[in-house]
Amino acid sequence: MMEVDKRDGQFLQRVIRKWQQDKLISDAQAEDLQQSYSIRNSDWQTITLYIFIAALSCALMAFGSLVLDEKWIEIIRKKFSLTDGVIAFLFGALTVFLCYQGWRRNRHHASFSFNRELFWLLPILSTGVTVVYLGKSVGYLGGNYGVFWLLATAVYAVVALTLHSRLLWIATLLCLIPAYVKLTYYLTNNGPYFLGMNLACRMALLALLLIAAGWVMKHRAVFLPAKEITWAGGWLLFMLSGWLISIFGNCGTWQEWQALRQVHLLWWVVVFSAQCVLTLLLGIRIKDDLLRDMGVIFLLLDLYTRYFEYLWDRTNKGLFFSILALSFWWLGKRIEKYLEKRRAP
Repeated sequence: MMEVDKRDGQFLQRVIRKWQQDKLISDAQAEDLQQSYSIRNSDWQTITLYIFIAALSCALMAFGSLVLDEKWIEIIRKKFSLTDGVIAFLFGALTVFLCYQGWRRNRHHASFSFNRELFWLLPILSTGVTVVYLGKSVGYLGGNYGVFWLLATAVYAVVALTLHSRLLWIATLLCLIPAYVKLTYYLTNNGPYFLGMNLACRMALLALLLIAAGWVMKHRAVFLPAKEITWAGGWLLFMLSGWLISIFGNCGTWQEWQALRQVHLLWWVVVFSAQCVLTLLLGIRIKDDLLRDMGVIFLLLDLYTRYFEYLWDRTNKGLFFSILALSFWWLGKRIEKYLEKRRAP
């Protein structure tokens, strides 16, 4: 008997029911097909995921305690009279060694494994230390930290695409954001605007570039999870940026936003509301569940944000939270009915 995941099992059930309804197979054949597979219990897989998330969190905290305060590195440097450049070279060599070990671990195992994927946290951290001490050795080129963030991004991207690591590609995208922000601030001498855009607008521009990159990658022979992560990450950043713009507009400083009347931001609110609706419709049109769900979630967030902005001082709080509870109940009920309809023969 073939074992399948719960999601694949639900898909097979729908297909068999459809064939049975269309009289393509008899009831006896449908029953035989239903009994030809079993749904694999994925509880242990879920527990394993939680365990590895806990391990990842602890590893990050350990790295913060041991490396970010630099105490033990400073002790080693003073004892052996090491320069920042030498420390960068040593951690760079460690990064190469760890990447080689990761390649050996994955060479004979094509399937995904949390254990093997978590190993890539080590070269991620060692690369970070390498870049930090490389920057220290050259004085960060006069305070241009963005170049070194960008260098780390490039290293993560090359290794992720070469060795097919999801965790490294996530690190690539996360590292790209501060690289972009630091470079724009450096080019403007820490000014609030870059090409007439405040930080939130700049992040929206980066998000559009990531979405475009994800779309291009979908039509190229690239590591599949990298395509999906780039596409999802770009849209998430795009929606978050739109939400922040709907609150702060294109104000460059806190004082400027405080002095601005709320009515002057209505145009940005309209734009963000349209962005949510269009994202929802696009997700439905291209059958992308991620976009559809993001459209719904951020549309609700938009509505509740507008309440706090315009109606919080004018509406009874109990009434507001009652409306909030009813809206979530209604949404859950609609989703439940939709799922029941899909499962029904």
